[in-house]
Amino acid sequence: MSNSRISTVVDVAVQYADRTDNYLRIVIDPTHGARLGVTDVEVGDWHIWRGKLDDCFVDWSDDTKKTKPVNAKMVKLVHDFREFANPVLNRIAASGNLNETDEVVFNLVGDSNHAGPSHKTDKIIEKCFSKMIPIGGGEIANHLRTGSSTGRDHIFDGADGAEISYTITDEPTVNSDPMNATRRTYTKAVFIQELGAPNKGKYMNYCHRWAWTINDKLSGPFNDSQSMLIP
Repeated sequence: MSNSRISTVVDVAVQYADRTDNYLRIVIDPTHGARLGVTDVEVGDWHIWRGKLDDCFVDWSDDTKKTKPVNAKMVKLVHDFREFANPVLNRIAASGNLNETDEVVFNLVGDSNHAGPSHKTDKIIEKCFSKMIPIGGGEIANHLRTGSSTGRDHIFDGADGAEISYTITDEPTVNSDPMNATRRTYTKAVFIQELGAPNKGKYMNYCHRWAWTINDKLSGPFNDSQSMLIP
């Protein structure tokens, strides 16, 4: 289990280090690290590892600089970062304060495999309710559930996914035409949107709905448009 938390694929591992470092360093009280049993020293070391990975990735991702020594250094850094992080991740996974956002940010458990109905003829009427949690670095965790949900976030039983429609603007704006805005469909009830660091400080104007991907005409209604500052 622990070995699958951080990918050995270089660009995925670097993205993981960036995301988790942003999450650990968000200024809140208590910090995510303190809440999950990560020491200040470990948070600092995590940030150092992120810096090493990011620095090497600059050359590794440039074909004119990606020599065999650079590739070997990058691969070793990913390996060593995983060795450093996994004992910390074991402690986080065992924390009584672990929540669903933590799980998706650190890739600890993930959403349960949702099996939607195989055949459908009726349009979805159930509304989708969302909770958005800023992670940093232009990334936002989406948590979706039905109005009657009492437990973990989950995909509505009559859907096979969830869809978000959004625009990005300098000021909060109503997403008045969700069908013609940027649209993304996910099969999990908790997912991370990667909007990109250049969009930090702008606003995402968004709405969600339950999706039936086989026939979009049977997907549910979008909920009301909301806006949030991109972290």
